[in-house]
Amino acid sequence: MSTNTQKLRKLRARTDFDLVVLVKRELDKGLSAVALATTRNSSLFAQAVKAHKAAGLLPRIAGLNVDDRLRMESKLEALRSRLDTVPTYANVASYYPASFAS
Repeated sequence: MSTNTQKLRKLRARTDFDLVVLVKRELDKGLSAVALATTRNSSLFAQAVKAHKAAGLLPRIAGLNVDDRLRMESKLEALRSRLDTVPTYANVASYYPASFAS
């Protein structure tokens, strides 16, 4: 095996490792943000969507074992599902009951 091939393999392994770290962080960040998002107009919802897009790099990671891939795909599906359940508008309840003059 040539030295160039060895260098490319090492580079690919390092890149895969970095991608795994990135995707895991983005999934965790997205799940945390979507748990706090109250509407689709909130900045937390936007952060969760951005994290979901970044986690879309998962299929490009070649050197990932089956268990890790399944675990990360499960988190990605959970994030997608939770994003779909965030309401478009908030239910605004009146905290001050109406008073009528008698």
